Amino acid sequence: MQLGKLRGEVGRMRDLGAEVMAISNDDRSQAQQMAAEFGGGVIVLSDPAMDVISRYGMGVEGGTMAEMGYVVIDGAGKVRVRKVDPLFGTHAEEIVNAVRDVVGARLAGGQLSGDAPEQR
Repeated sequence: MQLGKLRGEVGRMRDLGAEVMAISNDDRSQAQQMAAEFGGGVIVLSDPAMDVISRYGMGVEGGTMAEMGYVVIDGAGKVRVRKVDPLFGTHAEEIVNAVRDVVGARLAGGQLSGDAPEQR
Protein backbone atom coordinates (compact mmCIF):
# COMPACT_ATOMS: atom_id res chain seq x y z
CA MET A 1 0.00 0.00 0.00
CA GLN A 2 1.54 3.30 -1.13
CA LEU A 3 -0.14 5.26 1.66
CA GLY A 4 1.75 3.18 4.21
CA LYS A 5 5.04 4.23 2.63
CA LEU A 6 4.25 7.85 3.57
CA ARG A 7 4.19 7.00 7.26
CA GLY A 8 7.72 8.21 7.88
CA GLU A 9 7.15 11.56 6.13
CA VAL A 10 3.77 12.57 7.57
CA GLY A 11 5.40 14.17 10.61
CA ARG A 12 7.67 16.26 8.40
CA MET A 13 4.71 17.47 6.35
CA ARG A 14 2.72 18.28 9.47
CA ASP A 15 5.74 20.13 10.92
CA LEU A 16 5.61 22.32 7.80
CA GLY A 17 1.98 23.13 8.61
CA ALA A 18 0.37 20.70 6.19
CA GLU A 19 -2.81 18.79 6.85
CA VAL A 20 -2.32 15.31 5.39
CA MET A 21 -5.37 13.58 3.93
CA ALA A 22 -6.08 10.58 1.77
CA ILE A 23 -9.20 10.52 -0.37
CA SER A 24 -10.38 7.18 -1.64
CA ASN A 25 -13.34 6.08 -3.70
CA ASP A 26 -13.74 3.18 -1.26
CA ASP A 27 -16.82 3.05 0.94
CA ARG A 28 -16.72 4.34 4.51
CA SER A 29 -15.89 1.01 6.15
CA GLN A 30 -12.96 0.44 3.78
CA ALA A 31 -11.72 4.00 4.40
CA GLN A 32 -11.94 3.42 8.15
CA GLN A 33 -9.95 0.22 7.75
CA MET A 34 -7.33 2.08 5.68
CA ALA A 35 -7.04 4.73 8.41
CA ALA A 36 -6.68 2.06 11.09
CA GLU A 37 -3.98 0.25 9.10
CA PHE A 38 -2.08 3.51 8.62
CA GLY A 39 -2.11 4.13 12.35
CA GLY A 40 -2.90 7.84 12.63
CA GLY A 41 -1.66 11.16 11.40
CA VAL A 42 -3.62 11.01 8.16
CA ILE A 43 -7.29 11.80 7.68
CA VAL A 44 -8.84 9.25 5.30
CA LEU A 45 -11.95 10.45 3.47
CA SER A 46 -14.41 8.19 1.70
CA ASP A 47 -15.64 9.55 -1.65
CA PRO A 48 -17.42 6.67 -3.43
CA ALA A 49 -19.25 9.11 -5.74
CA MET A 50 -15.84 10.61 -6.63
CA ASP A 51 -17.11 14.17 -6.26
CA VAL A 52 -14.01 15.52 -4.49
CA ILE A 53 -11.65 13.24 -6.40
CA SER A 54 -13.01 14.58 -9.71
CA ARG A 55 -12.89 18.22 -8.57
CA TYR A 56 -9.19 17.82 -7.92
CA GLY A 57 -8.58 16.17 -11.29
CA MET A 58 -7.62 12.81 -9.85
CA GLY A 59 -10.28 10.60 -11.42
CA VAL A 60 -9.47 8.21 -14.25
CA GLU A 61 -10.99 9.78 -17.34
CA GLY A 62 -14.33 8.19 -18.20
CA GLY A 63 -14.09 5.76 -15.32
CA THR A 64 -15.09 5.15 -11.77
CA MET A 65 -11.59 4.77 -10.39
CA ALA A 66 -9.34 7.30 -8.73
CA GLU A 67 -5.81 7.94 -9.93
CA MET A 68 -3.07 7.37 -7.40
CA GLY A 69 -1.03 10.44 -6.71
CA TYR A 70 -1.14 13.64 -4.71
CA VAL A 71 -2.40 17.19 -4.68
CA VAL A 72 -0.83 20.03 -2.69
CA ILE A 73 -3.23 22.87 -1.89
CA ASP A 74 -2.11 26.17 -0.41
CA GLY A 75 -3.69 27.91 2.58
CA ALA A 76 -6.01 29.86 0.28
CA GLY A 77 -7.38 26.63 -1.20
CA LYS A 78 -5.57 26.92 -4.53
CA VAL A 79 -4.16 23.75 -6.06
CA ARG A 80 -0.40 24.26 -6.42
CA VAL A 81 0.71 20.75 -7.37
CA ARG A 82 -1.27 17.90 -8.89
CA LYS A 83 0.60 14.77 -9.80
CA VAL A 84 -0.61 11.34 -10.86
CA ASP A 85 1.95 8.95 -9.42
CA PRO A 86 1.08 5.31 -8.78
CA LEU A 87 4.24 5.09 -6.64
CA PHE A 88 3.61 8.27 -4.63
CA GLY A 89 4.59 6.57 -1.39
CA THR A 90 7.94 5.59 -2.82
CA HIS A 91 8.40 9.21 -3.92
CA ALA A 92 7.43 10.69 -0.54
CA GLU A 93 10.37 13.08 -0.57
CA GLU A 94 8.89 14.76 -3.67
CA ILE A 95 5.69 15.41 -1.73
CA VAL A 96 7.60 16.84 1.24
CA ASN A 97 9.54 19.12 -1.15
CA ALA A 98 6.31 20.27 -2.84
CA VAL A 99 4.80 21.13 0.55
CA ARG A 100 8.01 22.90 1.53
CA ASP A 101 7.93 24.96 -1.71
CA VAL A 102 4.31 26.01 -1.17
CA VAL A 103 4.89 26.88 2.48
CA GLY A 104 8.13 28.70 1.61
CA ALA A 105 6.38 30.84 -1.01
CA ARG A 106 3.65 31.73 1.49
CA LEU A 107 6.15 32.61 4.23
CA ALA A 108 8.19 34.73 1.83
CA GLY A 109 5.04 36.63 0.91
CA GLY A 110 5.44 35.47 -2.64
CA GLN A 111 2.98 33.76 -4.84
CA LEU A 112 3.51 30.71 -6.92
CA SER A 113 2.61 31.46 -10.51
CA GLY A 114 -0.58 30.20 -12.08
CA ASP A 115 -2.57 27.08 -11.54
CA ALA A 116 -0.99 23.75 -10.91
CA PRO A 117 0.38 22.16 -14.05
CA GLU A 118 -0.87 18.70 -14.78
CA GLN A 119 1.94 16.31 -14.00
CA ARG A 120 1.55 12.80 -15.31
